[in-house]
Amino acid sequence: MSAPTPRTALLVGAAGGILKEVARELAEEGHTLVLFDRDATAVHRLAEELGRLTKVEAVVGDITDIPAAEAQLTDIVDRFAPSILVNGVGGDTRVIGYADLTTDHFDQTFLENVVSSWIAVKVCGPRMAADGYGRIVNFASAGGRTYSHFNNAAYVAAKAAVIGMTKQMAYELAGTGVVANVVAHGPIATDRVAGAFERRTEESKKDVMSRLPMGRYGTVAEAVGSVLHLCSESAGYSTGSVIDINGGLYM
Repeated sequence: MSAPTPRTALLVGAAGGILKEVARELAEEGHTLVLFDRDATAVHRLAEELGRLTKVEAVVGDITDIPAAEAQLTDIVDRFAPSILVNGVGGDTRVIGYADLTTDHFDQTFLENVVSSWIAVKVCGPRMAADGYGRIVNFASAGGRTYSHFNNAAYVAAKAAVIGMTKQMAYELAGTGVVANVVAHGPIATDRVAGAFERRTEESKKDVMSRLPMGRYGTVAEAVGSVLHLCSESAGYSTGSVIDINGGLYM
């Protein structure tokens, strides 16, 4: 198999558990990386680490501050013309019953998951289409495909919206050389998710594990393969698809 063509990848939420590992793998393949994250310490640490392997630019910004993020993303597109975009922002480990949710929960989770992904595609997509090549990967959730034992109705609704939005974007971009797809992870043992699990009672931990067909959470290493495939040249005929990585949950 020939080596992949070196490209530029923009990772939004780059310092998060899954995207951090995706960044490492893309760096190993020789791609230039633009790492966008609001955690300045974490993103600069990652950039320093990966700078030994490839060219890396760290950008500190909050993707949920839409006007500021749009300006930053426009500058990134002008300077780097990324042809790979991975939106990894969003997530929620709060179990809240539907009757206890407020409109603030919906506003915040739709901003974090849906609007933030939209603004990145809005800015990057036209340049990709003009260049005739692009790989867009948005993060949904297994819960967004059905329901969730581990979150709440606002989060599930937002992740379902990410799936629908991505399918529409894929339709509009079809034929331009740009494909847009979704990865829907089940429970993956990132630091955040593992921390939330450890805060549960022993009885609650047993209940959670009893609901997982594989009897365990997925590892970060197991979560990245689908993302890397959708970032690759070989994914050129995959668009509007949803790849489930859920250990048999919600079969």
